[in-house]
Amino acid sequence: MFAAVLMATTGFTVLTGAASTSRLVASGSVDGQFRPSYDILVHPAAPVTGLLHQDRPTAAYGGIALDQWRQIEQVPGVEVAAPLAVLGIADIQPDLRVDVTEQVDRSAERQVIEIARRISGDRGLSTVTAAPAYIYVSRRLLVPLADLNSQAFIYADGTRVRQPTSAAECPGTGGGGPLEVQPDGQRRQVCDIAAGSFDPDARRTQVSTIDAYQLLPDGTFRRASVFTSGRPASVVPATARLEIQLPSVAPAVIAAIDPAAEARLVGLDRAVRQGRYLTGVDAVAPAGRVAGTSSLSPNGPAGRTLPVLAADTLAVDERMDVSVSRLTGQVADQVPGTATQALWPLLNNASAQGPSMAARHDLAQLYRARLDAAVAERAPLSSVMTLLRPGPPTYAPQPDGSDQLLPRSDGPDAADPTIDDAWRDSWLGTGGVATGDPVSLVDRSGWSVTPVGSFAPDALESAAAQQALDLYRPTPPVGADARSRDLLGDRALLAADDPLGYPRHPPSLLTSLTAAGELYASVSPALAAAPLSSVRIRVAGIDRFDAVARERVRMVADEVVRQTGLTVEVVLGGSTVRSPVLLPAGEFGRPDLNLVEARTRKGVATEIVTAVDRKNLLLLGLLLVVCALLVGNAVSTAVRVRRRELAVLACVGWPGWRLSMLVLAETTALGLTAGVLGAGLSVLLGRFAGVQVSGAVTVLCVPLAVLLTAVASALPALRAARTRSAEALHPSVAPARRAAAGSLAGLAVANLRRAPARTIAGATSLAAGVGAVTLIAAALWAFNDGMVGSLLGEAVSVRVRGVDLVAVGGVLLFGVLGVADVLYLNVRERSAEFATLRAIGWADSALNRLLIYEALGVGVLGCVLGVAAGVGSVALLVGGVDGRLAMLALAVTGVALLLTVLAALVPAILIRRLPTAALLADQ
Repeated sequence: MFAAVLMATTGFTVLTGAASTSRLVASGSVDGQFRPSYDILVHPAAPVTGLLHQDRPTAAYGGIALDQWRQIEQVPGVEVAAPLAVLGIADIQPDLRVDVTEQVDRSAERQVIEIARRISGDRGLSTVTAAPAYIYVSRRLLVPLADLNSQAFIYADGTRVRQPTSAAECPGTGGGGPLEVQPDGQRRQVCDIAAGSFDPDARRTQVSTIDAYQLLPDGTFRRASVFTSGRPASVVPATARLEIQLPSVAPAVIAAIDPAAEARLVGLDRAVRQGRYLTGVDAVAPAGRVAGTSSLSPNGPAGRTLPVLAADTLAVDERMDVSVSRLTGQVADQVPGTATQALWPLLNNASAQGPSMAARHDLAQLYRARLDAAVAERAPLSSVMTLLRPGPPTYAPQPDGSDQLLPRSDGPDAADPTIDDAWRDSWLGTGGVATGDPVSLVDRSGWSVTPVGSFAPDALESAAAQQALDLYRPTPPVGADARSRDLLGDRALLAADDPLGYPRHPPSLLTSLTAAGELYASVSPALAAAPLSSVRIRVAGIDRFDAVARERVRMVADEVVRQTGLTVEVVLGGSTVRSPVLLPAGEFGRPDLNLVEARTRKGVATEIVTAVDRKNLLLLGLLLVVCALLVGNAVSTAVRVRRRELAVLACVGWPGWRLSMLVLAETTALGLTAGVLGAGLSVLLGRFAGVQVSGAVTVLCVPLAVLLTAVASALPALRAARTRSAEALHPSVAPARRAAAGSLAGLAVANLRRAPARTIAGATSLAAGVGAVTLIAAALWAFNDGMVGSLLGEAVSVRVRGVDLVAVGGVLLFGVLGVADVLYLNVRERSAEFATLRAIGWADSALNRLLIYEALGVGVLGCVLGVAAGVGSVALLVGGVDGRLAMLALAVTGVALLLTVLAALVPAILIRRLPTAALLADQ
């Protein structure tokens, strides 16, 4: 009895410490269409307490390791786990070309063509009048730069010009502009820019580019503002049309995905518009020239290219209104040899000749045209100089419940000149874009992106009520009041070319995790350790939102937290809400706007709490109950054995309550000793097993042991109180019984019926173990380590952990010990009967078979009760019983019966050692 109490209390304490786990408690209600493409969002940041912003899946740049993603994939109940690794915002240069051929006066010796530009965004509310671009066209020979060394510029005709001299002629450029050969043989430099100011903030409005072209005798044009890399000027192709590429940039978020998972989650493979779908083995490859450019283009060949599946549309709103006109001839004669700052007033104050030509270009359409050409030619879409990694926008809560968007605070030294130069053509940006630890690809053998195909974001699967969770086509903000809606023309606000602008850009260039790993290994190996920004999980077996679905998702989310330690956001049952946002006035004329921004109200509120799993409490409680039955049987037998001693005490005047207290005092003292020893053992075992057992749980071991023995001894103590001295002082005579059945099996049944309470206690002990084994085995084998269902109106989940197996093993062990205890006590009480049977000639084998039949009798009763309880619980939980469960029940029954037969070995050994002669003499 002491050993049983010690084992039970120590096991309970240690297993309770092991079972303490972070459990996700989920509660909530459904609103509208409950299910987005994913049910759980896993990310490395802190949990979101309020509404979920649209950019939550893309807010982090890494933080989740690939091994953690693979762990999530293996969690039972996960149907799809789609990883997302946001690499950054790439500077994509669309092909903005303007044909000015019709403005060329082919009879003029020299001429200047002006391209005036007005850029607008934010639905026309933000405007920039950019500095004009100029084209210098001359019939005279223009010599391009071919090479340079530490002291001189070397031109294609062999002319050498000292670098300081060339730089002094064109201050602010460093020199190296093309040389125009004058009739007298002199060579005059044509500066590359005309500058009204060298202030970086004025470069958009007071710095003009000047491209020089030679008009050849055959009427074609050859560009002179190029670097020929040591080759003659003849390598520069002559063209019949004079087309100028104007600077522009389209921010595009590059993200790495697992193509197979993304196809299963959102049907990305079915949204491919042209080309092919991305594969998991698409890797970095050598790059050719960028689509639509020549080998001498500034966007020219890049060393390595990243394969991407590109969105066929960009959610950008920016237009460029272009006006082309020819300036007066006298101005053109002064361009060669004039310094950069002197060129600015010369060109800006000149008047135009003849009619001008106007055109409007849309940034989204330019991107689409470049993408179509790149896919068709299987060529790079654009070179990439940087991967910008800005942080999410910040908001300040207002008294009226709205959020005010705060301006960026980059600091005076936040801009990296190299990174910032990559975005020099971002017209509506505010400069200083090198925030958020950007990744520079400059001077790393050159990088570009090559589309293997394009996809249509509008063709992706999406729930109408939860567009705020759409990764590839988020809901843009719209006007919240009549004034703002009128200013926006009743249209949504879209981002412009500012990479840090509002709203944020969604992923539009998707590459494989393989290619992303190669890029990270090339530019910054440290980034490859934990490249994933988020993992979106869809849980299997959910077709509606109810308590069972919520519990199923909770169980998966709980396991993800337990295995990875990452943050989970349950979005099952979420819905899109309109959250008011105040957008302050912009730098380029846009007034402040009152907007509503789409955010997600989570239909399932999640809270991580430290608790003991209810299933573990049930199993550990069963362990104590079975132990209590075992102790009760032992105490009851002890009272019967000591009946003469108790009778003597009754004879000397002890009242019944005192006899009862004697029994309780003895058993509780035994429990106190076992509890103190168990508390010490639990600490040692916890350290050995790596289980953190709290001090409170350890102290609980002592009162638990005392309470266990007191409860188990209550009935035997009451029986002791009824002891009568006269009856106890005379030898007991067994009452007359009807003759038992003629078979050993019948005799075994009769013997079990002689002590029904003891038999029921042993069967109940075994039933608890069999039922627990059936339930856990069903979860582990028949239901792939997890069951979710509704029991008595409450959603319940069962998942097997190591502590569960240990607890179930303990319950079954005590159940078998309970059967062995019943048989042992029966043998002790009927020792005289067994001695008589041996005296009249019964063989030991016959007596052993009798014990085995008795063991089987208790075992069958316990198995029937246990299997019925276990299978019934599973059926109530999952809604039915199938063939696998029936086979499992039969297997558990067979094992339990075998264990009960083995439990009869100890009583069988006891029978052989009975002193037959002494027992017969006593009788």
